[in-house]
Amino acid sequence: MVPHYVYVVLLTLAWPVVAAAQVPSVPAPSMRVQVKDTTRVEVWRFFEPQSGGGNPHYAFPANRLFAGIDYHRRLIDLTAGVQYVQFGLLPTSSVGPGPLGTGPQYFTQSGGSDSHQVYVRLLHMKLKNGVRGMSLQFGRFGYTSGAESASGDPKIEAVKRQRIDSRLIGEFEWSLYQRTFDGARFDVDRARWHAAASWLRPTQGGFEEKAGLPLGGLHVATATFGLRPSRALRHTDWQAFAYKYDDRRPVHARPDNSLLPAASADVHVTSVGGTAVGAYPAGTRAQVDVLVWLVAQRGRWYGQRHAADAEAAEVGYQRTALPWKPWLRGGWFRSSGDRDPVDGRHGTFFQMIPTARRYSLSTVYNLMNLTEVFGQALLRPRANVSLRVDVHRLRLSDPADLWYAGSGATERTGATFGFAGRRSNGSVDLGTMLETAADWTLSSHFSVNGYLGRMKGGGVVAGTFAGTHLRFGYVETIVSF
Repeated sequence: MVPHYVYVVLLTLAWPVVAAAQVPSVPAPSMRVQVKDTTRVEVWRFFEPQSGGGNPHYAFPANRLFAGIDYHRRLIDLTAGVQYVQFGLLPTSSVGPGPLGTGPQYFTQSGGSDSHQVYVRLLHMKLKNGVRGMSLQFGRFGYTSGAESASGDPKIEAVKRQRIDSRLIGEFEWSLYQRTFDGARFDVDRARWHAAASWLRPTQGGFEEKAGLPLGGLHVATATFGLRPSRALRHTDWQAFAYKYDDRRPVHARPDNSLLPAASADVHVTSVGGTAVGAYPAGTRAQVDVLVWLVAQRGRWYGQRHAADAEAAEVGYQRTALPWKPWLRGGWFRSSGDRDPVDGRHGTFFQMIPTARRYSLSTVYNLMNLTEVFGQALLRPRANVSLRVDVHRLRLSDPADLWYAGSGATERTGATFGFAGRRSNGSVDLGTMLETAADWTLSSHFSVNGYLGRMKGGGVVAGTFAGTHLRFGYVETIVSF
Protein backbone atom coordinates (compact mmCIF):
# COMPACT_ATOMS: atom_id res chain seq x y z
CA MET A 1 0.00 0.00 0.00
CA VAL A 2 1.39 3.41 -0.98
CA PRO A 3 1.80 5.76 2.04
CA HIS A 4 -0.36 8.89 2.10
CA TYR A 5 2.61 11.23 2.01
CA VAL A 6 3.73 9.85 -1.39
CA TYR A 7 0.56 11.20 -3.02
CA VAL A 8 1.15 14.58 -1.38
CA VAL A 9 4.73 14.76 -2.68
CA LEU A 10 3.69 13.80 -6.23
CA LEU A 11 0.91 16.38 -6.30
CA THR A 12 3.27 19.05 -4.95
CA LEU A 13 5.73 18.39 -7.76
CA ALA A 14 2.95 18.43 -10.35
CA TRP A 15 1.20 21.56 -9.08
CA PRO A 16 2.96 24.13 -11.30
CA VAL A 17 1.70 22.17 -14.32
CA VAL A 18 -1.82 21.91 -12.87
CA ALA A 19 -1.91 25.65 -12.18
CA ALA A 20 -0.34 26.72 -15.46
CA ALA A 21 -3.62 26.45 -17.34
CA GLN A 22 -5.03 29.35 -15.32
CA VAL A 23 -2.44 31.92 -16.51
CA PRO A 24 -3.56 34.63 -14.05
CA SER A 25 -1.82 37.92 -13.36
CA VAL A 26 1.23 37.44 -11.16
CA PRO A 27 1.05 39.39 -7.86
CA ALA A 28 4.24 40.31 -6.08
CA PRO A 29 5.30 38.01 -3.21
CA SER A 30 4.26 39.26 0.23
CA MET A 31 5.14 38.44 3.81
CA ARG A 32 3.34 39.19 7.08
CA VAL A 33 4.57 38.75 10.64
CA GLN A 34 1.95 38.37 13.36
CA VAL A 35 2.32 38.59 17.14
CA LYS A 36 -0.65 38.07 19.46
CA ASP A 37 -0.55 38.06 23.26
CA THR A 38 -3.59 36.98 25.29
CA THR A 39 -3.77 37.46 29.07
CA ARG A 40 -6.69 36.05 31.05
CA VAL A 41 -7.77 35.85 34.69
CA GLU A 42 -10.48 33.28 35.53
CA VAL A 43 -12.54 33.32 38.74
CA TRP A 44 -14.59 30.25 39.74
CA ARG A 45 -17.22 29.51 42.36
CA PHE A 46 -18.23 26.01 41.27
CA PHE A 47 -21.14 24.05 42.75
CA GLU A 48 -20.39 23.41 46.43
CA PRO A 49 -19.36 19.76 46.89
CA GLN A 50 -20.51 17.47 49.67
CA SER A 51 -18.37 17.35 52.82
CA GLY A 52 -14.86 16.17 51.98
CA GLY A 53 -14.99 17.38 48.39
CA GLY A 54 -12.58 19.70 46.61
CA ASN A 55 -12.28 23.48 46.89
CA PRO A 56 -14.76 25.10 44.43
CA HIS A 57 -13.52 28.69 44.96
CA TYR A 58 -10.35 29.85 43.21
CA ALA A 59 -8.83 32.22 40.65
CA PHE A 60 -5.80 31.95 38.40
CA PRO A 61 -4.01 34.00 35.70
CA ALA A 62 -2.67 32.71 32.38
CA ASN A 63 -0.93 34.06 29.31
CA ARG A 64 -0.64 32.85 25.71
CA LEU A 65 1.88 34.36 23.25
CA PHE A 66 1.70 33.48 19.55
CA ALA A 67 4.26 34.52 16.94
CA GLY A 68 3.80 33.58 13.29
CA ILE A 69 4.76 34.39 9.73
CA ASP A 70 2.83 34.12 6.47
CA TYR A 71 4.54 34.16 3.08
CA HIS A 72 2.41 34.42 -0.08
CA ARG A 73 3.25 33.81 -3.73
CA ARG A 74 0.99 33.19 -6.70
CA LEU A 75 1.00 29.41 -6.39
CA ILE A 76 2.10 28.85 -2.79
CA ASP A 77 1.32 30.10 0.71
CA LEU A 78 3.66 29.22 3.59
CA THR A 79 2.65 29.61 7.25
CA ALA A 80 4.60 28.94 10.45
CA GLY A 81 3.83 29.83 14.05
CA VAL A 82 4.97 29.00 17.57
CA GLN A 83 3.09 29.46 20.84
CA TYR A 84 4.12 29.88 24.46
CA VAL A 85 1.63 29.32 27.29
CA GLN A 86 2.23 30.11 30.97
CA PHE A 87 -0.05 29.60 33.98
CA GLY A 88 0.23 30.70 37.58
CA LEU A 89 -1.58 29.80 40.79
CA LEU A 90 -3.51 26.85 39.38
CA PRO A 91 -5.69 25.30 42.11
CA THR A 92 -4.18 22.18 43.66
CA SER A 93 -7.21 20.91 45.60
CA SER A 94 -10.24 21.56 43.38
CA VAL A 95 -11.07 17.99 42.36
CA GLY A 96 -13.94 16.00 43.89
CA PRO A 97 -16.37 15.05 42.60
CA GLY A 98 -14.57 15.46 39.27
CA PRO A 99 -12.78 18.67 38.25
CA LEU A 100 -14.51 21.75 39.68
CA GLY A 101 -14.05 24.02 36.66
CA THR A 102 -11.18 24.51 34.24
CA GLY A 103 -8.42 25.24 36.76
CA PRO A 104 -8.06 21.70 38.14
CA GLN A 105 -8.10 20.30 34.61
CA TYR A 106 -4.99 22.30 33.71
CA PHE A 107 -3.41 21.30 37.02
CA THR A 108 -4.23 17.58 36.70
CA GLN A 109 -2.82 17.25 33.19
CA SER A 110 0.34 19.24 33.96
CA GLY A 111 1.03 18.09 37.51
CA GLY A 112 1.99 21.59 38.63
CA SER A 113 0.45 24.93 39.50
CA ASP A 114 2.65 26.78 36.97
CA SER A 115 1.91 24.78 33.81
CA HIS A 116 3.85 26.09 30.78
CA GLN A 117 5.04 25.03 27.33
CA VAL A 118 6.52 26.22 24.01
CA TYR A 119 5.38 24.33 20.90
CA VAL A 120 4.77 24.57 17.16
CA ARG A 121 1.21 25.76 16.59
CA LEU A 122 1.23 26.06 12.77
CA LEU A 123 3.51 24.82 10.00
CA HIS A 124 1.89 24.26 6.62
CA MET A 125 2.03 24.86 2.89
CA LYS A 126 -0.91 25.64 0.62
CA LEU A 127 -0.78 25.09 -3.13
CA LYS A 128 -3.39 27.34 -4.73
CA ASN A 129 -4.67 28.78 -8.02
CA GLY A 130 -5.03 25.32 -9.52
CA VAL A 131 -7.24 24.42 -12.47
CA ARG A 132 -10.91 25.22 -11.77
CA GLY A 133 -10.37 26.44 -8.23
CA MET A 134 -8.37 23.54 -6.81
CA SER A 135 -6.07 23.96 -3.79
CA LEU A 136 -4.09 21.61 -1.56
CA GLN A 137 -2.95 22.27 2.00
CA PHE A 138 -0.73 20.01 4.07
CA GLY A 139 1.31 20.16 7.26
CA ARG A 140 0.08 21.44 10.63
CA PHE A 141 -2.97 23.69 10.33
CA GLY A 142 -6.28 24.57 11.95
CA TYR A 143 -9.62 23.03 11.02
CA THR A 144 -13.13 24.15 11.95
CA SER A 145 -16.15 22.10 10.92
CA GLY A 146 -18.87 24.25 9.38
CA ALA A 147 -16.36 26.85 8.18
CA GLU A 148 -15.04 24.93 5.18
CA SER A 149 -16.40 27.60 2.81
CA ALA A 150 -17.75 31.15 3.04
CA SER A 151 -21.20 32.13 1.76
CA GLY A 152 -20.34 35.73 0.87
CA ASP A 153 -23.28 37.03 2.96
CA PRO A 154 -22.16 38.86 6.17
CA LYS A 155 -25.27 37.94 8.17
CA ILE A 156 -25.08 34.26 7.21
CA GLU A 157 -21.41 34.23 8.12
CA ALA A 158 -22.14 35.82 11.51
CA VAL A 159 -24.66 33.07 12.29
CA LYS A 160 -22.31 30.34 11.10
CA ARG A 161 -19.36 31.64 13.14
CA GLN A 162 -21.44 31.74 16.31
CA ARG A 163 -23.76 28.73 15.92
CA ILE A 164 -22.32 26.23 13.38
CA ASP A 165 -18.53 26.40 13.60
CA SER A 166 -16.77 23.67 15.60
CA ARG A 167 -19.87 21.73 16.67
CA LEU A 168 -18.05 18.50 15.74
CA ILE A 169 -14.44 19.44 14.88
CA GLY A 170 -12.64 22.45 16.29
CA GLU A 171 -9.38 23.85 17.56
CA PHE A 172 -10.49 24.12 21.21
CA GLU A 173 -9.71 27.81 20.73
CA TRP A 174 -10.68 29.15 24.14
CA SER A 175 -8.46 26.75 26.07
CA LEU A 176 -5.00 28.21 26.52
CA TYR A 177 -3.12 25.32 24.89
CA GLN A 178 -5.71 24.91 22.10
CA ARG A 179 -5.57 22.11 19.51
CA THR A 180 -4.29 21.86 15.95
CA PHE A 181 -4.14 19.18 13.23
CA ASP A 182 -1.48 17.41 11.19
CA GLY A 183 -2.69 16.24 7.80
CA ALA A 184 -3.79 17.29 4.34
CA ARG A 185 -6.80 19.10 2.90
CA PHE A 186 -7.99 19.33 -0.72
CA ASP A 187 -10.52 21.97 -1.86
CA VAL A 188 -12.38 22.75 -5.07
CA ASP A 189 -13.87 26.24 -4.97
CA ARG A 190 -16.35 27.51 -7.57
CA ALA A 191 -18.62 30.53 -7.70
CA ARG A 192 -21.75 28.64 -6.61
CA TRP A 193 -20.38 25.65 -4.73
CA HIS A 194 -17.46 24.36 -2.73
CA ALA A 195 -16.21 20.84 -2.02
CA ALA A 196 -13.48 19.78 0.40
CA ALA A 197 -11.92 16.61 1.79
CA SER A 198 -9.26 16.14 4.44
CA TRP A 199 -7.40 13.61 6.54
CA LEU A 200 -6.46 14.89 10.00
CA ARG A 201 -4.57 13.76 13.06
CA PRO A 202 -5.23 16.05 16.05
CA THR A 203 -2.45 17.17 18.36
CA GLN A 204 -2.36 17.24 22.13
CA GLY A 205 -3.58 20.47 23.67
CA GLY A 206 -6.65 21.81 25.40
CA PHE A 207 -5.68 21.36 29.06
CA GLU A 208 -2.61 19.22 28.31
CA GLU A 209 0.74 20.87 29.02
CA LYS A 210 2.63 18.75 26.48
CA ALA A 211 0.81 20.48 23.62
CA GLY A 212 1.72 19.99 19.98
CA LEU A 213 2.51 16.27 20.12
CA PRO A 214 0.51 14.17 17.61
CA LEU A 215 -2.32 12.10 19.07
CA GLY A 216 -1.20 8.69 17.82
CA GLY A 217 -4.08 6.30 17.29
CA LEU A 218 -6.64 9.03 16.52
CA HIS A 219 -7.56 9.96 12.94
CA VAL A 220 -10.37 12.03 11.44
CA ALA A 221 -11.47 12.12 7.79
CA THR A 222 -13.84 14.78 6.43
CA ALA A 223 -15.85 15.42 3.26
CA THR A 224 -18.11 18.42 2.69
CA PHE A 225 -20.12 19.93 -0.15
CA GLY A 226 -21.68 23.38 0.06
CA LEU A 227 -24.00 25.49 -2.10
CA ARG A 228 -23.70 29.25 -1.77
CA PRO A 229 -26.63 31.69 -2.07
CA SER A 230 -27.62 32.14 -5.72
CA ARG A 231 -30.66 33.00 -7.83
CA ALA A 232 -32.03 29.51 -7.28
CA LEU A 233 -31.12 29.48 -3.56
CA ARG A 234 -31.56 33.13 -2.64
CA HIS A 235 -30.21 34.20 0.76
CA THR A 236 -29.54 30.60 1.86
CA ASP A 237 -26.29 28.71 2.38
CA TRP A 238 -26.40 24.89 2.35
CA GLN A 239 -23.86 22.26 3.35
CA ALA A 240 -23.76 18.47 3.46
CA PHE A 241 -21.00 16.84 5.50
CA ALA A 242 -19.55 13.49 6.51
CA TYR A 243 -16.93 13.11 9.26
CA LYS A 244 -15.25 9.82 10.19
CA TYR A 245 -13.68 9.49 13.66
CA ASP A 246 -11.37 6.55 14.52
CA ASP A 247 -9.80 6.39 17.98
CA ARG A 248 -7.51 3.68 19.36
CA ARG A 249 -5.45 5.78 21.77
CA PRO A 250 -4.10 3.96 24.84
CA VAL A 251 -6.27 5.96 27.26
CA HIS A 252 -8.00 3.96 29.98
CA ALA A 253 -11.09 6.12 30.41
CA ARG A 254 -14.46 5.27 28.85
CA PRO A 255 -16.88 8.24 28.79
CA ASP A 256 -20.30 6.53 28.92
CA ASN A 257 -22.94 5.32 31.36
CA SER A 258 -21.63 1.75 31.49
CA LEU A 259 -19.04 2.93 34.07
CA LEU A 260 -16.75 0.17 32.78
CA PRO A 261 -12.95 0.49 32.62
CA ALA A 262 -11.14 0.33 29.28
CA ALA A 263 -7.61 -0.68 28.37
CA SER A 264 -7.69 1.71 25.42
CA ALA A 265 -10.10 3.79 23.34
CA ASP A 266 -12.19 1.85 20.82
CA VAL A 267 -14.40 4.40 19.07
CA HIS A 268 -15.27 4.37 15.35
CA VAL A 269 -18.07 6.79 14.51
CA THR A 270 -19.27 8.32 11.22
CA SER A 271 -21.36 11.50 11.37
CA VAL A 272 -23.45 12.43 8.32
CA GLY A 273 -25.63 15.52 8.21
CA GLY A 274 -26.54 18.84 6.73
CA THR A 275 -26.85 22.52 7.52
CA ALA A 276 -29.01 25.32 6.13
CA VAL A 277 -28.46 28.94 7.17
CA GLY A 278 -30.52 31.76 5.69
CA ALA A 279 -30.72 35.54 6.12
CA TYR A 280 -33.79 37.19 4.59
CA PRO A 281 -34.83 40.86 4.25
CA ALA A 282 -37.75 41.82 6.52
CA GLY A 283 -38.75 45.36 5.70
CA THR A 284 -36.55 48.43 5.90
CA ARG A 285 -33.15 47.72 7.49
CA ALA A 286 -34.23 44.48 9.14
CA GLN A 287 -33.39 40.82 8.65
CA VAL A 288 -34.66 37.43 9.75
CA ASP A 289 -32.12 34.62 10.02
CA VAL A 290 -32.87 30.89 10.20
CA LEU A 291 -30.63 27.92 11.03
CA VAL A 292 -31.28 24.19 10.75
CA TRP A 293 -28.62 21.58 11.63
CA LEU A 294 -29.14 17.81 11.51
CA VAL A 295 -26.74 14.91 12.02
CA ALA A 296 -27.02 11.12 12.30
CA GLN A 297 -24.25 8.86 13.63
CA ARG A 298 -23.47 5.20 13.08
CA GLY A 299 -20.47 3.09 14.02
CA ARG A 300 -18.92 1.09 16.86
CA TRP A 301 -18.40 2.14 20.48
CA TYR A 302 -16.16 -0.16 22.56
CA GLY A 303 -17.61 -3.14 20.71
CA GLN A 304 -21.21 -1.91 20.92
CA ARG A 305 -23.29 -0.72 17.98
CA HIS A 306 -23.38 3.08 17.98
CA ALA A 307 -26.51 4.86 16.71
CA ALA A 308 -27.18 8.47 17.71
CA ASP A 309 -28.46 11.78 16.36
CA ALA A 310 -28.74 15.49 17.06
CA GLU A 311 -30.84 18.37 15.75
CA ALA A 312 -30.85 22.16 16.09
CA ALA A 313 -33.32 24.82 14.90
CA GLU A 314 -32.85 28.55 15.49
CA VAL A 315 -34.34 31.85 14.35
CA GLY A 316 -33.24 35.46 14.78
CA TYR A 317 -34.42 38.99 14.02
CA GLN A 318 -32.36 42.19 13.82
CA ARG A 319 -33.35 45.83 13.29
CA THR A 320 -30.23 47.72 12.27
CA ALA A 321 -32.19 51.00 12.15
CA LEU A 322 -32.68 51.00 15.94
CA PRO A 323 -30.10 52.22 18.49
CA TRP A 324 -27.67 49.47 19.52
CA LYS A 325 -28.85 47.41 16.50
CA PRO A 326 -30.58 44.75 18.64
CA TRP A 327 -30.31 41.20 17.32
CA LEU A 328 -32.63 38.77 19.09
CA ARG A 329 -32.25 35.02 18.61
CA GLY A 330 -33.73 31.87 20.05
CA GLY A 331 -33.43 28.18 19.41
CA TRP A 332 -33.81 24.55 20.36
CA PHE A 333 -31.26 21.76 20.42
CA ARG A 334 -31.58 18.05 21.20
CA SER A 335 -29.07 15.23 21.11
CA SER A 336 -29.77 11.61 21.89
CA GLY A 337 -28.76 9.88 25.10
CA ASP A 338 -28.25 6.23 25.97
CA ARG A 339 -31.29 4.48 27.48
CA ASP A 340 -29.63 1.28 28.68
CA PRO A 341 -25.91 0.80 29.38
CA VAL A 342 -26.06 -3.02 28.98
CA ASP A 343 -28.28 -3.50 25.91
CA GLY A 344 -25.40 -3.73 23.39
CA ARG A 345 -26.30 -0.38 21.77
CA HIS A 346 -24.67 2.97 22.52
CA GLY A 347 -27.07 5.86 21.87
CA THR A 348 -25.24 8.89 23.26
CA PHE A 349 -24.55 11.54 20.64
CA PHE A 350 -20.76 11.76 20.33
CA GLN A 351 -19.44 15.29 19.80
CA MET A 352 -16.08 14.12 18.37
CA ILE A 353 -13.41 16.84 18.86
CA PRO A 354 -15.30 20.15 19.05
CA THR A 355 -14.78 23.55 20.56
CA ALA A 356 -17.53 22.94 23.09
CA ARG A 357 -17.34 26.43 24.62
CA ARG A 358 -18.92 28.02 21.55
CA TYR A 359 -22.17 26.39 22.68
CA SER A 360 -21.54 26.40 26.44
CA LEU A 361 -19.74 29.57 27.46
CA SER A 362 -19.53 28.28 31.03
CA THR A 363 -17.87 24.99 29.91
CA VAL A 364 -20.02 23.23 32.54
CA TYR A 365 -21.75 21.03 29.94
CA ASN A 366 -21.46 20.14 26.26
CA LEU A 367 -23.86 18.94 23.52
CA MET A 368 -23.95 15.24 24.51
CA ASN A 369 -27.22 13.86 25.97
CA LEU A 370 -28.63 17.38 26.07
CA THR A 371 -31.93 19.12 25.33
CA GLU A 372 -31.70 22.91 25.36
CA VAL A 373 -33.93 25.91 24.75
CA PHE A 374 -32.18 29.29 24.65
CA GLY A 375 -32.81 32.97 24.09
CA GLN A 376 -30.16 35.49 23.18
CA ALA A 377 -29.75 39.24 22.70
CA LEU A 378 -26.75 40.73 20.88
CA LEU A 379 -26.29 44.49 21.11
CA ARG A 380 -23.82 46.98 19.67
CA PRO A 381 -23.97 50.26 21.61
CA ARG A 382 -20.91 51.54 19.73
CA ALA A 383 -19.02 50.42 16.65
CA ASN A 384 -16.21 49.04 18.82
CA VAL A 385 -18.35 47.60 21.65
CA SER A 386 -20.55 44.49 21.53
CA LEU A 387 -22.69 42.98 24.29
CA ARG A 388 -24.31 39.56 24.57
CA VAL A 389 -26.88 38.15 27.01
CA ASP A 390 -27.98 34.48 26.93
CA VAL A 391 -30.48 32.42 28.90
CA HIS A 392 -30.29 28.61 28.54
CA ARG A 393 -32.78 26.11 29.92
CA LEU A 394 -30.93 22.79 30.14
CA ARG A 395 -32.19 19.22 30.46
CA LEU A 396 -30.64 15.82 29.89
CA SER A 397 -32.24 13.93 27.01
CA ASP A 398 -32.20 10.63 28.90
CA PRO A 399 -31.97 10.20 32.70
CA ALA A 400 -30.28 6.79 32.32
CA ASP A 401 -27.29 8.55 30.75
CA LEU A 402 -24.74 11.01 32.18
CA TRP A 403 -24.24 14.77 32.44
CA TYR A 404 -21.32 15.25 30.05
CA ALA A 405 -18.62 17.91 29.73
CA GLY A 406 -15.39 18.29 27.75
CA SER A 407 -14.13 19.14 24.27
CA GLY A 408 -12.72 15.82 23.11
CA ALA A 409 -9.26 14.29 22.90
CA THR A 410 -6.48 16.24 24.59
CA GLU A 411 -3.80 13.63 25.35
CA ARG A 412 -2.44 10.57 23.55
CA THR A 413 -2.13 8.29 26.58
CA GLY A 414 -3.18 8.20 30.21
CA ALA A 415 -6.44 8.43 32.15
CA THR A 416 -8.18 11.30 30.30
CA PHE A 417 -10.34 10.61 27.24
CA GLY A 418 -11.32 14.25 26.69
CA PHE A 419 -14.99 13.82 27.64
CA ALA A 420 -16.25 12.88 31.10
CA GLY A 421 -19.63 12.46 32.73
CA ARG A 422 -21.31 12.80 36.10
CA ARG A 423 -24.35 10.77 37.20
CA SER A 424 -27.81 12.11 36.41
CA ASN A 425 -29.19 10.91 39.77
CA GLY A 426 -32.38 9.85 38.00
CA SER A 427 -33.22 13.42 36.95
CA VAL A 428 -33.24 15.25 33.64
CA ASP A 429 -33.29 18.81 35.07
CA LEU A 430 -29.73 20.10 34.62
CA GLY A 431 -30.54 23.73 35.36
CA THR A 432 -30.79 27.27 34.03
CA MET A 433 -27.79 29.31 32.90
CA LEU A 434 -27.69 33.12 32.62
CA GLU A 435 -24.67 34.52 30.78
CA THR A 436 -23.36 37.95 29.83
CA ALA A 437 -20.35 38.79 27.68
CA ALA A 438 -18.77 42.00 26.40
CA ASP A 439 -16.08 42.85 23.83
CA TRP A 440 -14.40 46.25 23.60
CA THR A 441 -11.93 47.00 20.79
CA LEU A 442 -9.92 50.00 21.95
CA SER A 443 -7.64 50.08 18.89
CA SER A 444 -6.48 47.92 16.02
CA HIS A 445 -3.85 46.47 18.39
CA PHE A 446 -5.66 46.20 21.73
CA SER A 447 -8.99 44.76 22.89
CA VAL A 448 -10.64 43.64 26.13
CA ASN A 449 -13.36 41.07 26.64
CA GLY A 450 -15.09 39.62 29.65
CA TYR A 451 -17.68 37.07 30.68
CA LEU A 452 -19.88 36.40 33.70
CA GLY A 453 -22.13 33.36 34.01
CA ARG A 454 -24.43 32.11 36.74
CA MET A 455 -26.13 28.72 36.83
CA LYS A 456 -28.92 27.46 39.07
CA GLY A 457 -28.61 23.69 39.03
CA GLY A 458 -31.58 21.35 38.95
CA GLY A 459 -32.10 17.82 40.19
CA VAL A 460 -29.10 16.48 38.25
CA VAL A 461 -26.79 18.85 40.13
CA ALA A 462 -28.55 18.54 43.50
CA GLY A 463 -28.05 14.77 43.53
CA THR A 464 -24.25 15.17 43.51
CA PHE A 465 -23.47 18.58 45.03
CA ALA A 466 -24.43 20.21 48.31
CA GLY A 467 -24.88 23.59 46.61
CA THR A 468 -26.69 24.23 43.34
CA HIS A 469 -25.40 27.71 42.45
CA LEU A 470 -22.36 28.24 40.20
CA ARG A 471 -20.60 31.43 39.17
CA PHE A 472 -17.80 31.80 36.65
CA GLY A 473 -16.20 34.90 35.19
CA TYR A 474 -13.07 36.10 33.45
CA VAL A 475 -11.41 39.18 32.00
CA GLU A 476 -9.13 38.89 28.99
CA THR A 477 -6.88 41.36 27.17
CA ILE A 478 -5.52 40.83 23.67
CA VAL A 479 -2.57 42.70 22.17
CA SER A 480 -1.82 41.98 18.51
CA PHE A 481 0.46 43.32 15.78
